[in-house]
Amino acid sequence: MRFLRSFSFYIFFYTGTIFFFLIFSPVSLFTRNFVVVLSTFWTKSVIKLSKFILGIKYEIEGFENIPKSGSFVVASNHQSAWETFFLGSLFPGSIFILKYELKKIPIFSQYFKKLGFIFVKRDKAFDSLKILLKSVKRLISKNNCIFVIFPEGTRIKPGERIKLNSGVFAIHKFANLPILPIRLNSGKYWINKKFNKKEGKIIVKIFPLINKEDNKKKVMTKLEHCYYR
Repeated sequence: MRFLRSFSFYIFFYTGTIFFFLIFSPVSLFTRNFVVVLSTFWTKSVIKLSKFILGIKYEIEGFENIPKSGSFVVASNHQSAWETFFLGSLFPGSIFILKYELKKIPIFSQYFKKLGFIFVKRDKAFDSLKILLKSVKRLISKNNCIFVIFPEGTRIKPGERIKLNSGVFAIHKFANLPILPIRLNSGKYWINKKFNKKEGKIIVKIFPLINKEDNKKKVMTKLEHCYYR
């Protein structure tokens, strides 16, 4: 049954994705607002598809901790591809901070560019950090922005721990942006790099903001407690 569900999901997912993005491939002709509408529709569709075909539901705890206005950084743990769709739908128009390799995906790269996504090279940490901070400051000088970052830097299995990347603290300190920590257990059901997915409920826990904290160790420790306790 799990195999049939997963097989059906991927048929609908890939067919729908290819069809959708072929129709809306001339991204350079679109406004950013229109691209936000398109990308939000797509990410919400994937979440709904995973619910109805795979049986993967979700529940949000701490929704009241999301700021009603202003710029901030969403700092989520990372266990699967599910949260990239989910966070894109929860925060429409948000700007993802991603590894540089994802910049090269055909068609998607044009959407990423139009949405203002920021890409960092992990093998050039110092240079990437300078570009990251410059990009964040430039964007928030024009409009309120929501940034999404995965401090773990890669997808990890449920129960595992990894040293967090301190780039999120640099944004917090030098761009003066509060951090909204989010923990989820998507890897229990949307199993990373596995064809078969499991039916179940993903718990998304949204924690109170981390704000105006100059001590790097304290910020990173708070994030570790959110993710791993």
